Amino acid sequence: MKGLDSPRSALTGWVLAIIRAMRKQGVDADSILREIGMDPSLLEGGYSRYSQADVSQLWRQAIDLTGDPDFGFKVAAEVRPATFHVVGYSMSCSATLAKALHRFAHYCRLISDSATATLTEAQNEVILEFHFDTGGQPPIYQTVDTVVASVLSYMRWITNERVVPVEVRFSHQPVGSNEAHWKFYGCPVRFLEAQCCMVFRKEDLERRILSSDEELASLLDGAANRHLEQRMAGRFATRVRDLMIAQLPHEVPSKAETARLLGMTERTLLRRLKVEGTTFADVLQQLREELAFQYLQRGMCLSEVAYLLGFSDNGTFSRAFKQWTGRRPSTVFREDLPAKAA
Repeated sequence: MKGLDSPRSALTGWVLAIIRAMRKQGVDADSILREIGMDPSLLEGGYSRYSQADVSQLWRQAIDLTGDPDFGFKVAAEVRPATFHVVGYSMSCSATLAKALHRFAHYCRLISDSATATLTEAQNEVILEFHFDTGGQPPIYQTVDTVVASVLSYMRWITNERVVPVEVRFSHQPVGSNEAHWKFYGCPVRFLEAQCCMVFRKEDLERRILSSDEELASLLDGAANRHLEQRMAGRFATRVRDLMIAQLPHEVPSKAETARLLGMTERTLLRRLKVEGTTFADVLQQLREELAFQYLQRGMCLSEVAYLLGFSDNGTFSRAFKQWTGRRPSTVFREDLPAKAA
């Protein structure tokens, strides 16, 4: 399915935040860019992109050369509107933090091909969940920490207030000091969780943004939509996949709801997937299979995995998994988890 296999990249604005943090740590960032083969002239414009492979290599160099396990928080402090391209400016013009986060989640693919975000409400709380798709390669956990910290740092910057989540959860093991995480977030931070997310009180997201101008934000949304359409051309299956993630685990992703979220008919949805050589069922199956392996390798119990993937019970999930892979879910846990933990 070619729509899911396109080369991944990230905006130069995001790389610039990393470069600024490296320089403040006394690292010769320019020589590192040359060594990797990243053209520094691209940093001068906000529309260019670097390959995700190069960005990952830059991260590894930054971690090694700074020797700072909490380097990600230094990067988060360098985040400004241009870091998120036109999305950052529309967020800063949003009336409230809630509207700003809705824009971030909707246009997340424009910022990076390797990350998506969903925003859901549960009683009096709002959950901003992050999903990382690195093409089968294990994510650099410092980058995961930095993405989450950067969003919160930017929320604080556009409100000029210390916004504090209710809780922050990561699916990976602790990286750096727990003390640094507590100090930055100001709330409980949990690791090895099913989700990577920040949980907020709904009332806290009703805070007004200092530079709010919804009329200007709407104009910027138009620009963001154009850039997103250009960026996702020929990758319609990826957009469908993102919307499926947003529907799980609350419901089984449906053609009707996915088409509604895309602003099109079911017939158009299916036709555009067919053009890319895939079907709605194929995209859903691949997504569930990928997520199932991720969850099982973290040691999650079958009932939790079944719930997160939208299955009615353990047995239904187990049968589906065996049909996909020819294996029982329990064999993934026994065979793969020790290798991951080694």
